[in-house]
Amino acid sequence: MIQSVLPQLTFSFYRHQSIRADFSGGQITSDAGLLPLRAFDQRHHLTRDWAAGFSDPRQPDRLRHDWLTLLRQRIYQIVGGYEDANDADRLRHDPMLQIVADQKLGDTLGSQPTLSRWENAPSARDLVHANDLLCQQFIRLCGDQVRQRGEILLDIDSTDDPTHGQQQLSFFNGGYGQHMYHPMLIFERHTGCLLAARLRPGNASSHARIVPMLLRLVPRL
Repeated sequence: MIQSVLPQLTFSFYRHQSIRADFSGGQITSDAGLLPLRAFDQRHHLTRDWAAGFSDPRQPDRLRHDWLTLLRQRIYQIVGGYEDANDADRLRHDPMLQIVADQKLGDTLGSQPTLSRWENAPSARDLVHANDLLCQQFIRLCGDQVRQRGEILLDIDSTDDPTHGQQQLSFFNGGYGQHMYHPMLIFERHTGCLLAARLRPGNASSHARIVPMLLRLVPRL
């Protein structure tokens, strides 16, 4: 392939030190802001605890990416604003994503098909455990703050998640005027922490499944 620019230029007009312009770029990233979030994760073992709660049905001798690496890749990709799994086909080569996923630099992360299979692998029991873990981590990280305030304020909110194509559970919702999922989320208002989440069909009513979620969450709090 013909190079359109010179890889390197030198300039001799500055007498004190040699000046060189290099256009190779090297390994660069636009998502360095993920580093402090990864440090917080490391300090409080958030993703490590989540990964430990999932069963891995894959054959160990055929694995290239372990469960924790894929979990971190997907979470930090979403946090960075790349919520579509298709973005992984490009971002799997990004040095910052490799660092926060604890992957050796230069070793590619999971592709879109790998992440799609991984996202569909957890069992119903795994998902229930992941919801319980959200509550446990809230108690561990914010317990002292909540006890001093003497109040827990639950913010229960349904939200729209537009869908495209033929995804399972995607239905038309007349209130939002679109095909969508209709997840239910429960936050603690003062801290902003997510305490529970439930994926619901797009045609579910706004209040559907609130009581079962509260019956599981409130006694733990």
